[in-house]
Amino acid sequence: MTTGVVDAHVAAGDLPSLPTLGVDDLLHRLDDGGVERAVVGPVGRWVAVDNEDGNRTLASWCDAHPDRLAHWATVSPWYGERAATELRRAFAAGARGLKLVPSVQGFGLLSPLLEPVLDVVEEHGRPVYVVTGVPVASEPLQLAELALRRPGLTFVMGRSGRTDFSLDLLPALTTGPNLVAETAYNGASLIAGLVAALGAGRVLFSSDVPFNDLALELERVDRAGLPEAGRAAVLGGTAAALLGVAR
Repeated sequence: MTTGVVDAHVAAGDLPSLPTLGVDDLLHRLDDGGVERAVVGPVGRWVAVDNEDGNRTLASWCDAHPDRLAHWATVSPWYGERAATELRRAFAAGARGLKLVPSVQGFGLLSPLLEPVLDVVEEHGRPVYVVTGVPVASEPLQLAELALRRPGLTFVMGRSGRTDFSLDLLPALTTGPNLVAETAYNGASLIAGLVAALGAGRVLFSSDVPFNDLALELERVDRAGLPEAGRAAVLGGTAAALLGVAR
């Protein structure tokens, strides 16, 4: 195991056509890839409708393996005050930040519907991970606009606008200091470009396992040719600072 590697987003949940990993299989996958800690994000049913079930299940995984796992919570803003209450409960139970999937949860990133949920996140000083790349619902430049409107929050641009909006990645990320890039789905040259444009402190490693290949994602960071300090930040330091994940 390579000391200090933190995977800022791996996925778990209930997807009818694409099973995800249980906690034991996930840990084996992390061991095989040499990842010390990972932050698990809910997908499928846990994102769409059963937010509390997903949040509680992932929290139980983290409680059982506190040295290996942390998690993102999610809530749908359509649940109104119920969403705010659940998010406060999830943060109190240890969730490191909020994950949003607008295309699944059925809202646009610039919708006023989202504001009460973001208020809770800002009250707790947590980051927001947003899956981007879906037309209308979740485009990188929309997230950039949201970040400008909410300067007190830090937003992670999940999936880097893949696939339809990858060309908007750098223009969006450079609009303000409260946007963070992740490495998943990006080639080595683009990872190097992100570090050059943003600084290593605004780029974090994630694999999006099991939808992506952990070994490939780690190799892409290695092939980016980053200086040692920058490589250490991308592979763990940025996530540790942003999410409070000890290494």
